[in-house]
Amino acid sequence: MSAGVADVAVVITTFNVRDLLERCLDSLDAARGQLMLDVVVVDNGFDDDTWPMLLARDDVRAIRGSPAVGFGGANNIGAAATSAPLVLFLNPDTEPEPGSIEILAEQLGQRPAAAAAGPRLSLPDGRLDPAARRHFPRPANTLHRLLGAPRILKGSVASPYNPGEASDDSVSEIDAVSGACLMVRRAAFAEVGGFDPDFFMYGDDLDLHRRLANEGWHSLYVPVARVWHHKRQSSRQRPVRTRFEFYRSMWRYYAKHHAGDPWPLRGTVLCGILVLGCCGVARALVTYRPRGTTSQRC
Repeated sequence: MSAGVADVAVVITTFNVRDLLERCLDSLDAARGQLMLDVVVVDNGFDDDTWPMLLARDDVRAIRGSPAVGFGGANNIGAAATSAPLVLFLNPDTEPEPGSIEILAEQLGQRPAAAAAGPRLSLPDGRLDPAARRHFPRPANTLHRLLGAPRILKGSVASPYNPGEASDDSVSEIDAVSGACLMVRRAAFAEVGGFDPDFFMYGDDLDLHRRLANEGWHSLYVPVARVWHHKRQSSRQRPVRTRFEFYRSMWRYYAKHHAGDPWPLRGTVLCGILVLGCCGVARALVTYRPRGTTSQRC
């Protein structure tokens, strides 16, 4: 895996999930097929022995990050340290199946109007991770999701935020795939300025897809490429911060991309995000238990 002749740069931002990261890295050799990879890991965690593990490997370039740097910002740092024409942003809690990286690269090579591609993400029980296929969030389909797809919103009123899985393995265009495994053309990524670092976690991938679409690029869902996703292994370490950042990202995304909505709608949506966010953070605070503590009955 040489940076000088790499076909794909693999950028992984990690936060205190050493064992999962090691499994992810070990899976890359089979997943690359005939491609040459340049693998860069940005370590944003300081509470485990991830860093010495990375330094001991000869197939990875390690960059010391910071807990203060968000997911998108750390990915930008990793991408800037590479030069391959394709960049695969990969979560440390993923395990690409054999050939999956090569398949994504082939699909982008066959479709010059596509800037990004993502695989079928499988949860540990084999179900599709809904984030693998998404429409851009809008007030109607957000309500569609929150209310469990009520009859009044079905059909032409609102397309669901997470469309159902197709019945075959054909490649299709989709608004957005998941940032857990996202391959992008470097030229398109640079054209839109990379990830917006103001999204600390959550929403950064949707924002990137939206800006790519605004420039005329397409995104592909490639279900024949398969990746396992052991979801939320990093975020559960900081549940209160995670809830806060989730709703802050919702607020930023809507304010950034829906500035032209009528003010009554904007006010309603932003107030709704604020109320939901306060409730979500409050629940996280009530249920929070620091690591190393256990609940006991008196």
